[in-house]
Amino acid sequence: MKSQGSLVPVGLIAVVLGMGVGCKKDEPPKPDPSVTPPASVAIPNRQQPHGNPRREGAFGRGDPQAMKDYRLDVCYYGTFSFRQVRDSYLASLGKDEPSARKIPSFGVAAPKAPATPPPPKPAVVASGAPAAPPVPDHRADLMRNMPHERSARACSASLPLKEPAMGDVDTQIAVYAPFAVELAKDIATAQQYYLHEEYTKDAFAKGKELDKKLREGFAKFDDLSGKLGAALVGWRKEHPADTSKMDETEKQGRATLDDARDVYLLVATKKADGEAWKAAVAKLDASVEALKKAPDQPTSWAKILSGPLEAFVKTVKESKVTPDKTFESEAFFTLVTNFTGLIEARQRAVSRASGGGGRTPPGMMPQPGAPAQPAQPAQPAQPTP
Repeated sequence: MKSQGSLVPVGLIAVVLGMGVGCKKDEPPKPDPSVTPPASVAIPNRQQPHGNPRREGAFGRGDPQAMKDYRLDVCYYGTFSFRQVRDSYLASLGKDEPSARKIPSFGVAAPKAPATPPPPKPAVVASGAPAAPPVPDHRADLMRNMPHERSARACSASLPLKEPAMGDVDTQIAVYAPFAVELAKDIATAQQYYLHEEYTKDAFAKGKELDKKLREGFAKFDDLSGKLGAALVGWRKEHPADTSKMDETEKQGRATLDDARDVYLLVATKKADGEAWKAAVAKLDASVEALKKAPDQPTSWAKILSGPLEAFVKTVKESKVTPDKTFESEAFFTLVTNFTGLIEARQRAVSRASGGGGRTPPGMMPQPGAPAQPAQPAQPAQPTP
C-alpha cells in the first residue's frame, strides 16, 4: 500500500506537466534543409537557373563576334520581306492614293466573304452536342506571315554590340536599323488601319498620311539595304572563317547554309528561274544529303540544322515560280521566315559548341543560326543587286 501511495504524486506531476506543455503556443517545425521540396512546390526563377538571359546574352556567354554576326544576318536577310510588301503595295495602288476604289495590299490578301451568307444554324442542337463555334474573322489572315517586324528588332539589337568593331558595317547598320524599325512600324500601323476598316471613319485621312510615309520608306529601301549588304560582304571577305578549328560536320553545315542562301537570294532578287535556278536547287539538295551523312560530332550541327533545313527546302520545292521569277507573296514571306530560322539554328549550333547552351533569344522567332566563333566570321554573304 505504501508503494502505491508513493506513485500517486508522480502520476499527478506527469499530468500537470503534460497540461503545461499543451498550453504552450504551437510553433511550426523548422524546415530541414536536407529535404528537397516536391516538384509541385513553386521555386522562384525555376525557368532561369542561370539568371536573366536578357542580361547575360540570349545564347549564353559565347563569342561576341558570333552574336553580332547573328543579329546582323537576321536584320539584313530578314528585312528582305520589305521587298514583297513594297511590290504588293505599289502594284495595288499604282500612283494613286488609297481610296474606296483602291484599298492597298500588303502581300497577303484576306479571303473574300461568300456572296450569300450560309443559313443560320439552330441555337438548340442535339442533347449533349456542343453548339456550333462562331465563324472566325478571316480578315486576320492579313496579318500572318509578316516577318519584318521581328527582323527589324534584330537590327535594333545589333546597335549596342560595339565589340568587335566592324568598320563600315557599324556605320551602315547605324543608319539602317532606325530606318528598318520605322518602316516596319509604319507597315504594321497601316495593316491595322485597313484590317479594322478605320478608313470608314476618317475618309482615308490617316491612310493618305501613311501612304506618303510608306512610299518614302520604300524608295529608300534598296539603297540602304544594298549598302549594308555590301559592307557585310566586304568585311567578311577581309576576315574569312578559320576552317581549321571546325569539325567535318560544322564545315558541311556551313556549306549547306551557303547553298540555302544562294537559293534564297535568287528568289529575293527575282532570278528564281532558268538553269541557274535549277542548278542552285540541285546543289542545295546535294548539300542537305551530305550533311545527313556527315559524321556525328559533339557539336551536333546536323541535328540542330535538320528541322530548319527541312522547312526551307519544303517551301522551295512546293512554291511555284511566278512569271516575274520569284514566289507568290505568302510563299515568299514563309521563305524569309525559313531562312532566318536557318540563321538562328546556326547560332544555336555555335553557342552549343562554345558552351552557351543554345537557348532561343528573347523576342525572336522559334525557328531560328549565325556566323562563326572568335576570329571566325561567317562565310561571305552575297550582296543583292
